[in-house]
Amino acid sequence: MNQEFTDYYNSNIALLERHHPDVFKQMTENPPKAMGTVFPAPNGMPNLKITDSQGNPIFFHYEQNPGKDSLDFLDKIEADHKGFVAILGMGLCYSALKILKERPKLQRLALFELEPGIFIQALKNIDLSAILKDPRLILSIGSENDISDTLAPAYRTLNFEDANLLHHKPSFNFNHKGYTQLKDDLFSHINSVNVGGTTIRALGKDFLNNRFSHMSTIHHHQLLENLQNKYDKIPAILVAGGPSLDKNIHLLKQIQEKAVIIAVDTVLPALLKNNVHPHFLTCIDPLDLTFEKFADLAPQIKDIALITASWVNPKTPKVFPADQVFWTFTAKPLEKWLNSLVGGKLLTGGATTVAHLNLIAAHILGCDPIVFMGQDLAYPNSDSASHAKGTVLQGTAPTETITDHVHGETVIGIHGEILRTDRAFLSMKEFFESAIAKSDKHHINATEGGANIEGTQILTLKEVIAEHCKKEIHTTNSLKEFYSTAKPISIEKITAEFDHILHTTKQLQKTIKNADAMAKKVFKEIKRLKNKKKQIKAFDMFPTKQKKQINQIDNFHNAIDKEKTIWKMLEEITMEGLKNSERQKQDISIIENDPDRYIDWFIMNIDRLSDINTTRKETLSLLAENLDMILSFQRDEKKYLTRIAKGEDPEQNKLKLTRHYVLSKNYHLAKNLLEELAKIMPKSGEVNFYLGCYYAQFNMDETADNYFQTAQKYDPELSRAIELFLQQQADKFLSSAVYFKMEPGRELSVKYLLKKGLKYQPDNGGLIKELGIILKKDLETIKSDVEKNTYETASLITEWYEFAISQKKTVKLISPEIVGNIFLYKGKFFLSEKDYTNALLSFQSAIQYSPDNHKIHSGIIDTQFTSGDFNSAIESLNRAIELDKKFADYWETIGDSLHSAGQSEDAIIAYENCFIHLPENIHLLKKIGDCYMATDQFKAAKAAYQQLKLKMEAINEKTDGKKSS
Repeated sequence: MNQEFTDYYNSNIALLERHHPDVFKQMTENPPKAMGTVFPAPNGMPNLKITDSQGNPIFFHYEQNPGKDSLDFLDKIEADHKGFVAILGMGLCYSALKILKERPKLQRLALFELEPGIFIQALKNIDLSAILKDPRLILSIGSENDISDTLAPAYRTLNFEDANLLHHKPSFNFNHKGYTQLKDDLFSHINSVNVGGTTIRALGKDFLNNRFSHMSTIHHHQLLENLQNKYDKIPAILVAGGPSLDKNIHLLKQIQEKAVIIAVDTVLPALLKNNVHPHFLTCIDPLDLTFEKFADLAPQIKDIALITASWVNPKTPKVFPADQVFWTFTAKPLEKWLNSLVGGKLLTGGATTVAHLNLIAAHILGCDPIVFMGQDLAYPNSDSASHAKGTVLQGTAPTETITDHVHGETVIGIHGEILRTDRAFLSMKEFFESAIAKSDKHHINATEGGANIEGTQILTLKEVIAEHCKKEIHTTNSLKEFYSTAKPISIEKITAEFDHILHTTKQLQKTIKNADAMAKKVFKEIKRLKNKKKQIKAFDMFPTKQKKQINQIDNFHNAIDKEKTIWKMLEEITMEGLKNSERQKQDISIIENDPDRYIDWFIMNIDRLSDINTTRKETLSLLAENLDMILSFQRDEKKYLTRIAKGEDPEQNKLKLTRHYVLSKNYHLAKNLLEELAKIMPKSGEVNFYLGCYYAQFNMDETADNYFQTAQKYDPELSRAIELFLQQQADKFLSSAVYFKMEPGRELSVKYLLKKGLKYQPDNGGLIKELGIILKKDLETIKSDVEKNTYETASLITEWYEFAISQKKTVKLISPEIVGNIFLYKGKFFLSEKDYTNALLSFQSAIQYSPDNHKIHSGIIDTQFTSGDFNSAIESLNRAIELDKKFADYWETIGDSLHSAGQSEDAIIAYENCFIHLPENIHLLKKIGDCYMATDQFKAAKAAYQQLKLKMEAINEKTDGKKSS
């Protein structure tokens, strides 16, 4: 230990033993080695430095002032926070010490440190008595602790209060993978106990961030309103993903260019499988996870335009290979403002599903008739399908059988039948029926089954084709022509307005800061007056100084409230704060007219304004970040484009523009530039790296891997960047899988996401752990099926068999016994199909993983005997007997078979082989004697029978002796 500091280890460890016995036991039974070096900062405080695996030094606290990061964390926790805070990574515990001291109303503080060696340094060098004695502290050291067990003391707090997760950045830098996994697991646990969470305001922030993200690149796209009535009186086929789609999807190929085909993103795999290319694909989901619905289809996607709402996830319009992207905006204040900035005039009703956007788009395009297909809005009674075949990330339908309207949610089908449904489908149905009622278009329901949609004519798709789809309209080419000649969206108005709003936002932030500072002074003085029992029953009774300060606070808040445009735009994410403010107003109104409680009333109002300002500061900070991001993006893009247009060092400026696009994840904008640069600069490691990143996102593993290898060849230092990119992709899939794990009926989605993630990083521990849980469960189901000899799980067996073959790197990290069972059960399936060659190959693969598994040896022997390969079977049997002599029972089975076939002499040999290894099986002597009799060898038969008699007598004597004793 560094001798410049006091050694606190003994005092700290004593407190640890008293207050955290499990951690004490962990740290003392097998003491970890202290990590890194503790050294004095300029202000004399201890700091910690550790060298990472790349040889880079990581300082775990600010070099000049190690205690500063505790102040950074403290600023993120409201002064009166009554809930839960978790710190991921601790360093020398400065933050925990500060938070527990300065946030006395906090109910629980959980401290997670994955490296016990770092905790040792804290125990030695810092006086931790204040936090180790504090009953609010929850301590988790190392990576093996179960989160649910660790946070059990905070269960009630997590149920009823908000939670903050704080990330110690140096800890994340040192162990990014471990802390990212911990973060995901914590989020999963917190969600499972229904915590609200103050650090993330659910989708409100996502919607805001998404909308602004698109404004950086929307000038490369078009507004859907620019296509208004372009397809007047042309039929539109709206394709949704209900299970009925399987019945008529094949017919769409006939009308590829005789109608406008608008499809929800979910069904793209099913359409392409049937060689149908929709003209438009609709997408509105705010989560990046949606991209997975079509991520594997890039090589097949051709001439498909994207229609999307302004809150859609950024990944879809930035990566999906669509040369034509069309945007829609609703009448919400923020969207209305953004729409005006890009020259839009048409505002749509809110589309809560992609199917709704299908209908909105068809109405804007002027299509007539408008035809629904796959729009079931109900669950079929015959099976558990909820979506058409080929769709990705879908759940399963409920399994109850509906016989009347009493049991659960039901709806009348197009044929008058009663169908199962749910409230979400009923809400969708109401939207369609309302929109249809307001429209002058002809609407047809060509869904093969499903709910009846009021206002539609019911026809089959064949009838629609025959009656309405007779003329070639060449939709694909007409869209290309429009897009190539359309006037681009100007960015001048966007940048000017955003610059103005950013200036206003910063002024607001200053005003709020001044208001809070003044309120703090007033609050302190009024508290002092109250403690002195000063009688103040009206505003005029305050001292002159306080009256001036209060008037100044009012002026500040009047100035803040005047910026109605900004607050209207941010209403989605300030809603919760405003709701709390209204609740506080109600509480305040109770004592408003009581002169004796005037000071209490005043203090409560100061508190309420402070709460409002806390929400406003958060949202303004978010707004400022987004505005700054967009202005920065536009400025740099314009700079590089201008240089390229002037012919200034075009090669390097194209590379800089490409880098600009890639860093902002605008991969589709970068693609053409990358392909051009790859020809000009084939030995550029950076260009090849970017191309690898692009193709990796479309599951084009081999292509991506080739680019990554080329990148490393020309620039070996890119190895770490490639590794980090693949790890980030894998971690995203893990996070999404954990998210879906909490939702009922999403088991298949979870499995899909885990497997997909492992393609990026085959050794990702978190993905392997979660997939292992599913694999064990599936193998139990398969085992039960195999034992019944029904093989109803054949597809499930095949799924895991193909995974084991294709993902060899991952398989090496799974329990060999489990992997052996995959090949065992697949072998049994092949054997049931009389496919002896593949059965034997599967069993032989199984035995490589689990050489002592008796069932695998039995499978090999059974297969070889059944297929007539007796010599190999006997060799396998002899090897199995070496493992366990009980396998000699097979010789008896062979002997029985030979004897019944009249080959008694061969049967004798088999029985004798069995008897040699299992002499306790004396019944074999009778079978041997019977075989000798069958071959007229009477003396030999007699000898066998006599030997049997002697052994039976010996057994009887032994038994009688035991009875008499």
